[in-house]
Amino acid sequence: MKITIIGAGKVGLETARRLYEEGHDILVVDKDESKLAKVEEQLDVMILRGNGATAQVLKDPQVVDSDLLLAVTNSDEVNIIAGITAKRLGIGKSIVRVRDPHYAQDSSFSREDLGLDLIINPEFAAAREIVRMLTMALPVHTEPFGDGKVQMADIPVDEGMSLFANKKIKDLNMPPSCLIVAISRRGDMIVPGGMDTILPGDTLYILGLPSSIDILAAKVKKGKHRKMQSVMILGGGRLAFYLADKLCSLGVSVKIIEQNYARCQELAERLPDALILNGDGTDVELLKREGIKETDGFVAVTGLDEENLLISLLAKQMGAKMVIAKVSRASYAPIVETLGVDAAVSPRLITASEIVRFIQGGRLLSLFLLLNGKAEVAELIIPPSSRIIGKPLAKCGLPKNVIIGAILRNGQAIIPQGTEKIYAEDRLVVFAMGYKLSTIEKLFDVGGK
Repeated sequence: MKITIIGAGKVGLETARRLYEEGHDILVVDKDESKLAKVEEQLDVMILRGNGATAQVLKDPQVVDSDLLLAVTNSDEVNIIAGITAKRLGIGKSIVRVRDPHYAQDSSFSREDLGLDLIINPEFAAAREIVRMLTMALPVHTEPFGDGKVQMADIPVDEGMSLFANKKIKDLNMPPSCLIVAISRRGDMIVPGGMDTILPGDTLYILGLPSSIDILAAKVKKGKHRKMQSVMILGGGRLAFYLADKLCSLGVSVKIIEQNYARCQELAERLPDALILNGDGTDVELLKREGIKETDGFVAVTGLDEENLLISLLAKQMGAKMVIAKVSRASYAPIVETLGVDAAVSPRLITASEIVRFIQGGRLLSLFLLLNGKAEVAELIIPPSSRIIGKPLAKCGLPKNVIIGAILRNGQAIIPQGTEKIYAEDRLVVFAMGYKLSTIEKLFDVGGK
C-alpha cells in the first residue's frame, strides 16, 4: 500500500518506521527540513518538503497517487484540512490525529461528518487505558480479545507470590484454560517452556478464558485489592485533562499538580470536581503535604519521560499504592519494570497500534503491542485457503516464538493443546515475538484488504 504521512515528528517517525517494516511504500511530508533529514537517516522512505495542508502539496503526483493519507502534525487544524482535502482529491482513505479536548467534546465533530476514515486521539486513548488500569476489579492488567471471550492478563511476580515465584512452569497449579505465552524479565521478552523457572520481578503474560483469569486473579490478590478512591496526577496537559475528567465522573477524588498558573486556571474552570494545585510536582514536601502516602493511585504525565519515571519511583517509595508513568521513548519502557513502577503507558504506541490495525483491515481484528513492540498479540481470522486448516497445532510448522494462545469457534473460546486442529473462519489469538505483523499474517496465509 502507498501511504503518505503528513508530519515528521515523533508520532510520524514512529508510524513511518512501523509501516515501512510492514512492507508499505511510505512518503513522509514536512515543512521542516531537519525533521525530514532525521527520517531519511533512519528509514529508506521517500520524503517531500512542504506544507501538507496545501493543495500544492496534496496534488503532487506522489501524494495524490497514495492509497492512504495519514496526517499527524502538531496542528489539529492542519491535520483536519489535509485529511478532508485528500479525500476530495481522490485519495482512498485518510486518518488524522486530533488532540484538542474541545474537538473531542464536540458532539458534532465526528469522522462521519468530516468524511474521514479514522480520527485518532493519542492522549484520550492513553487516558482511557490508564483509567482501566486504575479502576479495574482485578489486581492485574487484562486485555480483551475475541469480543471479551478471551483475556490476556499481565501479572507482576514478587518474592512473596508463592503461586509463581521460583517455580518451574510445568509445576504450576494453574486454573484450567490458561496459558503462559510470555515472560517479561528486565526489559527482555521470553517465550517460556515447561522447564523455565519464574523469578521474582518477572511479569507473566497469560492468555485464558475470563472465568479462568478471574480464578487466577483471586489467587494472586490475596486481599490486596482495594477500591481506587484517590488519584494524584503530575502534569496538567491534555492527557491529564482527559484522565481527570473520566476519573471524576466515576466518583474518584482527583488532584492535579501543574506548574503553569494559567494552565491551572483553565483546568480549574473545566474540571470543577478536581483539585488543581499550582506547584512543582518534584517537590517532596509538597507531595507529603498533599497525602502521597495515602494516595491510591499516582500518575505522572508530564512532557518529560525522565521526570515521569523518576517522580513515579519517588511516589512509589513514599507510599502511593499504584503508580503509572507516561513514556514516549521506546528505549525507556524496559526501565519501568526495573524501577518498580507498576505500569507505563505510551500514547505513541497506542496510536501506532490503532493505525496499523486500521490499515491492515481485512482479517486482522485487533493488535496489542507489548514492551514497545518487542512482541505482539494479534487476533486473526483464518481464510479457507490457509495451509494450516485441518492440521493439529503441533504439526503446523510455526516458529517457536509464535504461539496460538486461543481459538474462537462458533462463539466459543478454546485454549488449545497441541492436538487441536484449525478450521476455516476460526479466530486465532496469536502471540508473536520478533516478527513483523506482515510476517505473522503470511504464516497463517492471512491477507489484509
